[in-house]
Amino acid sequence: MSFKRFAQLFIIYVLAILCSEAVVQLFSVQSIIVRLAIFIIVGYIVLTIPLTVLTLLKNKK
Repeated sequence: MSFKRFAQLFIIYVLAILCSEAVVQLFSVQSIIVRLAIFIIVGYIVLTIPLTVLTLLKNKK
């Protein structure tokens, strides 16, 4: 894996964590189950969309 690809994946991973935490804080969720569910769903969406786009762009070359 090239350093460029590693950096892209790391940045997307960090953004997924930050976005998920922001959404949980926005709704002021107190229940750990609901908090975890929101964290997983938002994190998955934020991770998969950019990674899919990067993969499609890589395969296009």
